[in-house]
Amino acid sequence: MLSCLNIHAHDIDSLKKELGLSSNEQNKADITLLLSYEYRCDSLDQKLAYINDALSIAEKSHYNNGIIKASFALGIYYDRCRNDFDKGIEWYKKSYNAAPNDSTEDKHIALQGIANCYEHKALYDTALIYYKKILLLNIDKEKKMQALGNSGVIYQNIGNYTKALDNYQQAYNLLYEDIVSSGETTTNDTLTLMGLKYQIANIYKEFPDYDRALESYNEIQKLNKDIDFIWFNVVARIGIGDVYLSTNKYDSAIVYYKNVEKLLREGGYKMATQDLSQALNRMATAYFEKKMVDSALYYAKTSLQIAQDNDIITELPKTYLTLGKIYSSKNQYAKAINHLQKCVAMTKRSGATDILSDALIILSTAYKQSGQPVKALAAYQEHVTIRDSIFSRKKLQEMTRIDMQGDFDRKLLEDSLHIAKERTNAELALQRQRLLTYGGLGGVLLLLVLSFLIYRNYNQEKRSNKLITEANIAIKEEKEVSESLLLNILPEEVADELKIKGNVDAQLFDNVTVMFTDFVDFTKVGERLSPKELVQELHTCFKAFDEIIDKYNIEKIKTIGDAYLAVAGLPIPNTNHAVDIIKAATEINSFIKERKKTLGDRGFEVRIGIHSGSVVAGIVGVKKFAYDIWGD
Repeated sequence: MLSCLNIHAHDIDSLKKELGLSSNEQNKADITLLLSYEYRCDSLDQKLAYINDALSIAEKSHYNNGIIKASFALGIYYDRCRNDFDKGIEWYKKSYNAAPNDSTEDKHIALQGIANCYEHKALYDTALIYYKKILLLNIDKEKKMQALGNSGVIYQNIGNYTKALDNYQQAYNLLYEDIVSSGETTTNDTLTLMGLKYQIANIYKEFPDYDRALESYNEIQKLNKDIDFIWFNVVARIGIGDVYLSTNKYDSAIVYYKNVEKLLREGGYKMATQDLSQALNRMATAYFEKKMVDSALYYAKTSLQIAQDNDIITELPKTYLTLGKIYSSKNQYAKAINHLQKCVAMTKRSGATDILSDALIILSTAYKQSGQPVKALAAYQEHVTIRDSIFSRKKLQEMTRIDMQGDFDRKLLEDSLHIAKERTNAELALQRQRLLTYGGLGGVLLLLVLSFLIYRNYNQEKRSNKLITEANIAIKEEKEVSESLLLNILPEEVADELKIKGNVDAQLFDNVTVMFTDFVDFTKVGERLSPKELVQELHTCFKAFDEIIDKYNIEKIKTIGDAYLAVAGLPIPNTNHAVDIIKAATEINSFIKERKKTLGDRGFEVRIGIHSGSVVAGIVGVKKFAYDIWGD
């Protein structure tokens, strides 16, 4: 340790000496930045001082490369040393903007830093925008694969399995094609392929598409034959066991789980205690489904012991749930209640609502059977609340999908109008050509029927001009309809950009105010209305909201179910954004109150949330596009 400190001090002394001897400003900026790298996280003030000095020297000497590097160093400092992700983003962006277009490496690492910061802030949609920007750079396959893999992880975390699968598969194909073209495979290549295939398999399992999941897990085992990396053997076999468990092939599932247990116990793979606890708990579930309760109890207890000994927080609530089921089936309700209460407490902290819902319904039964009706009712009511929230979440996801499909259908209509216009133009051209042809034939007969033909041509031209005029009016009307449809989807400025460029760049708006409304007890009020009345009432309310926000130049973003989202201050910045939103919110609240007086218990009450800050706005998707915002 002492020798390392001496070397470190020697490097600092050497750099300081070199800095003192240098007369070139660009060299001074570079050396000062190198000095900042020598100071670790235990000397943050000195580190920051040297980075700021390097940036100052670079700016004064108009040394752009120095500005790029120092700005990036400040991004790293705030991102990794201070966990100040907003500051990190600010400096990474300055580094990116300073880098010339042909400086691919500088732009790549800056975008990577920005994406990472947004990931840390859980602003996943914004992080994805920057990973997509990375993919547009002229970078090598390895960097593309990394960006695709990172995007896949985000999509998987937010539950967009289709997008996650697409990104993982693209990354896998890139590496596989590279291996085929080079004819060489390194151990690292194989490990990367297996890692990507493992993510793909897990997504198929979640879909569920069990045949493809099984195929992917088996491919992992084939890839692993040469290098025999034990962890991939373990997770692939757990995955296969899970597929068999989900498809009620309990004997096959048990075979694979036992194989995992043997691998881990005999191989002494001590780091995989979580995998062992997981496999044993799922084996207990398989035995329980086979009505082999004693075997189920043995493996569940063993799983619990491993999870407790190694503080495996993720497996404990799952094992408590399994034991609760087993003890309930054996009519040992005191033990069942003990384990289920622990499961409920842990899942409430972690937010694992699916496990919590299952635990509460079994706990309710256990309370009832043990003569505790009040607790049984409370557990059941809580289960219903959690179950409904799970249902609402899934319903919201489905309604969002339908909402975006509606935007897609409107885009299709816009395209069809464009095609109709082209067809009309073609028909007019053909009509003109026919008129010219007929005129030529008339010339041959001119000597015989000159006066008649002049009269006929005159009428024909009148009819043609009328046709053209009517067609032009139709085209104009179609264009106006098309424009109107497009402006219903996008703000005018954004629509103009889309028509001109064919795409829209995402924009950061530093000062906006967002308004989010939803109706109180929407489900309960909705039960008092017929489906047709419910839709009509939503239409009446949202139409009024639309008219109110139009008065204050507020941009409607979307409605999802009974929720209404709007923002002031974009796409055209507006210093009165907060005041405008408050005025609109006040009018909306007054409108709903008046309507409630008229409709009584068949009318809604509204909640309104308002927040000012920065957002990123842009178009999401290509086919199913929508203008949306992201922020804190």
